[in-house]
Amino acid sequence: MKQAFYGLAAMHLPIHVAAQSVKGTTPARANRREFLKQTAAAGIAAAIFRPAPLKAADATGLPRHAGIAQTVLGPLDASKLGITLPHEHIADGPYFLNKWQNGGKAEFVVEAVERLKPVRAAGIGTIVDLTTYDVGRDIRFLEEVSRKSGLNMIACTGQRFFPPQYPNVSMPSHTVAGLAGFFRKEIEQGIDGTGIKAGVIKIGIVAGRPTALEEIGLRAAVRASKATGLPIRIHTDAAHRAGENSAAILEDEGMDPARVSLDHSDGSGDMDYFLSLARRGYSLGMDHVHRGIMPNTEPSFEKRAECIKRLIEAGFAGKIFLSQDAEFGGSLLAEDAKDFRSKLDPPDGLLFTARRLIPYLKRIGVSDRDIHTMTVENPRSFFTMS
Repeated sequence: MKQAFYGLAAMHLPIHVAAQSVKGTTPARANRREFLKQTAAAGIAAAIFRPAPLKAADATGLPRHAGIAQTVLGPLDASKLGITLPHEHIADGPYFLNKWQNGGKAEFVVEAVERLKPVRAAGIGTIVDLTTYDVGRDIRFLEEVSRKSGLNMIACTGQRFFPPQYPNVSMPSHTVAGLAGFFRKEIEQGIDGTGIKAGVIKIGIVAGRPTALEEIGLRAAVRASKATGLPIRIHTDAAHRAGENSAAILEDEGMDPARVSLDHSDGSGDMDYFLSLARRGYSLGMDHVHRGIMPNTEPSFEKRAECIKRLIEAGFAGKIFLSQDAEFGGSLLAEDAKDFRSKLDPPDGLLFTARRLIPYLKRIGVSDRDIHTMTVENPRSFFTMS
């Protein structure tokens, strides 16, 4: 019997937290701590997975079984992706081996697969890994944990234009054509000479406005996307409206906004910003919602969740992705061995969305139908090779 992903409403949140979120107000930080304690204690993993019925076609008009998604184990009928986490980091796991005290790489793989079992048991079918070549991607590791865990994994090509830069890693080209050619090679021929092909393009932009080099990356991504049919996901600084500035460059290259997700968007909390991008056709990755639980962090968890609800009410459930941006390899380390990035990971790691965010969204009025759209239908359409 599968454990729940959508049927997690048995959790018991403080009523005042839910009520204030519906009104759009922000509870005191002490209430956030109470929220975290109570949700962590809730017995939420034992309910039954009851997805809403599939529509014959989604909001984009794509047939229910249209197309193929590229996974690390090969092409897959996109209808089999299931519940998908579209912005995570698994492939850099071996980077943490030097801080791991329980053996070598073989033991590390065993531990990683063991930690992924509850993810699969929760009903999640696919994890999209957005670790690019320049930040520790180990494609063979990703392939191995996919095969042994039973989870579909989608790898990315692309470029992240900010530290950490890993030793002996240099940018393959500083021109649009050259970088687009590198992306296409990883999509069409395979990554690092393995034959394992990328299924999505990721670009990491540091600040509100792209630098000249980042603009090259964005233009290269568009050209690779148009040549191969793969979608693009972009790391954005939403608090400084970065999506708008990247969108201008993408559109200058003739990119279809429907094939682009502007990730980390929940860092904004500005409904005008969200709505302007969604109306233009862009998707919004809401994958840092957990950071709103941290002290002295805005927007709050409740505000980020409320923005998701308001977007749905405005008719844009088909433009939202839910994920965690978790640093999975770092989660395997002892607490005193974790770096700053790993300490940003959410409570429950890859299960934060299932165990905490979705039950909370349901409590404030988001329907099962809309949850299914965001977690199943949107990824199926987006990761289908066009």
